[in-house]
Amino acid sequence: MSEVDSAPAESPPRDRCRVGLTSAAAGTPVLNLVHPAGGSVACYRGLAGGLSPELATAAFLPAALDGGVLDQDVETMADRYLAEVPPGPVLLGGWSFGGLVAFEMARRLAAAGRATGPLLLIDTPLPGFGAVDDAALAAEFETELAKTTGADGSTAEERASRFEVFRTHCRAQVAYRPPEPIANDLVLVARKDNEDAPRWQDHTTGRLRLRRLPAGHYELMRTPHVGALTRFVKPALIAAGKSLR
Repeated sequence: MSEVDSAPAESPPRDRCRVGLTSAAAGTPVLNLVHPAGGSVACYRGLAGGLSPELATAAFLPAALDGGVLDQDVETMADRYLAEVPPGPVLLGGWSFGGLVAFEMARRLAAAGRATGPLLLIDTPLPGFGAVDDAALAAEFETELAKTTGADGSTAEERASRFEVFRTHCRAQVAYRPPEPIANDLVLVARKDNEDAPRWQDHTTGRLRLRRLPAGHYELMRTPHVGALTRFVKPALIAAGKSLR
């Protein structure tokens, strides 16, 4: 499923952004995943299912998908989503653009003295990278829609709304400049041709654990590659969950 996939299995109330994906035993830290640029979190179904039942998962949807405010920058999104993170230890992550927002959330939680464990980044671009030209973004958006199951059923109004969300998030990605590195370990899964992935070490004083998979950006989240992705990240996340209790 792509970054502009259809709506997730369930939607949060109109004034909320966080939705549960899978549950686990009481007291188990939850992996909180942030939406990619298109806003849908349906892309996380395979990962969430593979982590269950040892680890619970939740995800954040942009408020704009349900008629709310369209946040213009990574920092504002991080603040909005952090307001819905329950008390206690936190695990964070995200695919593509979602990893940048998760990074900023981890940075802010650390500044507040809260433990967050390793940060999961799935083929997340480095801060400041990406396209901002409308024509290039429109072409990318249409290419992704072509890969999306059920996209043919969307109305012109729905497509326009989705594109505005996508474009705004892509521009936020390019504008984002974290002021300093974080201390979290980074667990990074990257597509086979992602030459920038090792440079994430510059953004943490912790350890970078990098795994490349023989797949493209979108294929990473699909069978069979999502299975390999899950097997790589699961031990680290479960261990972190136990240490954070």
